[in-house]
Amino acid sequence: MKQSPEIFFKEEQLEEIYLKKDGIKVPTNQTQYTFDTKDNLDLFIKNQFPTDKEYSDYKEYRRLWHYRAKNFDPGEFPLAVCAELVSTCNLSCGMCYTITDEFKNTVLGAQRMLPWNIVKNIIDECAEMGVYSMLFSWRGEPTLYKSKDENGKTVNIADVFRYARKKGILEITAITHGQEINEKLAKDIIDAEPSWLSFSFDGIKEKYNAIRTPTKWKGKNYDAFGVVTKNIKKFIEIRNEQKKTRPQVRSNTIFPPIAHNPQEYYDTLKKLGVDMVTVNELLDLRDGKPKDEMINMDWACQYPFQRLSVSANGVILPCTGAHKEEEGLVLGLYEGTPQKKLRHVDGSFQEGNLDHHTIKSVWRSEKLERIRYLHKNGRRCEIQPGCRNCSHGVKKFGHQRLHEKRWSEKEQAWTSKQRHG
Repeated sequence: MKQSPEIFFKEEQLEEIYLKKDGIKVPTNQTQYTFDTKDNLDLFIKNQFPTDKEYSDYKEYRRLWHYRAKNFDPGEFPLAVCAELVSTCNLSCGMCYTITDEFKNTVLGAQRMLPWNIVKNIIDECAEMGVYSMLFSWRGEPTLYKSKDENGKTVNIADVFRYARKKGILEITAITHGQEINEKLAKDIIDAEPSWLSFSFDGIKEKYNAIRTPTKWKGKNYDAFGVVTKNIKKFIEIRNEQKKTRPQVRSNTIFPPIAHNPQEYYDTLKKLGVDMVTVNELLDLRDGKPKDEMINMDWACQYPFQRLSVSANGVILPCTGAHKEEEGLVLGLYEGTPQKKLRHVDGSFQEGNLDHHTIKSVWRSEKLERIRYLHKNGRRCEIQPGCRNCSHGVKKFGHQRLHEKRWSEKEQAWTSKQRHG
């Protein structure tokens, strides 16, 4: 019997196994929901890890993901590392923090692409330590990545995927808007075999165009929806023609643009061949700080015990929630990155030089251990600027929250620049 799509958190059983009834809560499922069938979710995972060894290693990785968070146990190395290839984007989506004044102030004049030699060094180190998962995107559009290798040859995102696969990284991933993936790049990416590629696909037709029309084409005769659907369909056709199961293709949307007809959205993505559909609660990431009443005081973040991020600027941070590279969360610079001055959200410069680190040395650094200690003891709000203002630590209301009167149905954007709560 054919299953109907449901909206649920993945790995709910692992969440329950390590759930603590008392004390500080460390949820490991928060804002992203699977919007698909459980059979499709199982197939999505199995197709990424076709051998018994890979599948077994993936299961252990996911067990540790929940175990470490619930037990405040960082282990000897991060389970996952984000190496941000690009911090700039050619879109300006209405819900995204990259269009806020605070974010623009912090990245003004910063290096926007991570040099190839640094990318290779990070991958090498992760492979040596046994890091399970690497994400090669964060705040920007990773398919824009261009760098030079030691021979002066241009490298792109497919070269990054290929190198990570060669070095034995188990899970290799990136998130893209997909509008820059032409047929040649599609073939190169598929040949490199990342585990999955997630397409940020908010709504369909006019709703998608309202959100994801490239900045230079806004107000002009340009059908971004037509471009991305063509690209995704061709991408999946090429993969299937080559009889490959990697990369699996995922889509993700915020809920408001699909609120009136979620099934139509799901059917549209499935007709393109998308393997897994997901949906996110719309978080308020505008300028300003969350109000005290919006903050979960008995909450601790999972990420300092699971992962690290290296920005395109070479800055090491404990999580992808630190998108403004705030002083309270900056752990240092990745080894080989030139010394630089970082900016506060008001555009002023932070004082002092930053220490240089490897992934291994920063994982047990004094500052990161202090961040963990404060989270474990219910004192994360002392990390300011930083964790006190993070959207992960505010109260959640479920994927169906629409932010009525604050989110424009017509424009598919916030109605003001300042956050509400």
